[in-house]
Amino acid sequence: MIVNIDREPKYSLYYIGGIILEILKKQDHISIDELYQKTKYLIDENLYIDFIYYSLDWLYMLSLIEIEKDKVKLC
Repeated sequence: MIVNIDREPKYSLYYIGGIILEILKKQDHISIDELYQKTKYLIDENLYIDFIYYSLDWLYMLSLIEIEKDKVKLC
């Protein structure tokens, strides 16, 4: 899932995670719904919410983000 040779690179957790971090650098905190909409706009309108959840899980495990209620923020 992190790197998948059968899928386009824009759907990798590395790329989506990087986009999420760039969005969070511009805003202190953001709701998951708004983050999903902004990420879809920057990557692809066909991006599934599952990719956002996987990327958020990965960034959380790396201690790069915190999730409180429905808000995401940088650590």
